[in-house]
Amino acid sequence: MPGHDVQVLETLRLELTLLGLGLYHVPTAGRPLSVFEDSPTCPRYGADHCPNCALMQFVPCECRSEAVPCHHIRMNEAGETIDSLYRTGTQEELEKVLRDWLTTAIERLEEGQLHTGDAGLEVPPQGSAA
Repeated sequence: MPGHDVQVLETLRLELTLLGLGLYHVPTAGRPLSVFEDSPTCPRYGADHCPNCALMQFVPCECRSEAVPCHHIRMNEAGETIDSLYRTGTQEELEKVLRDWLTTAIERLEEGQLHTGDAGLEVPPQGSAA
């Protein structure tokens, strides 16, 4: 597995672990923690862009200039994103969709069915043909 794929796989695994530990569900003073953006995996830390982000290749090209590009990754066939789920879904729906997407992406990377670095790369939902 190429080195970049290993970095992406480690990032996705850590995000799945953090989700399982309830990182994004923990009540905090002020605003709630933002998926990906407030994660220890985020290289941004106050920068106005996303340098060296392992998730950027999952972001559609047309969304890479958004304020939080990783919130525009298509998580499923319905086209749901972190952004859309924050606006229209519940916390539980957001976490389920995110968990499913992370699990599928990890499985596909481990099986060698997904190679990172392709522009606009999206992970098909479970059960879809690759």
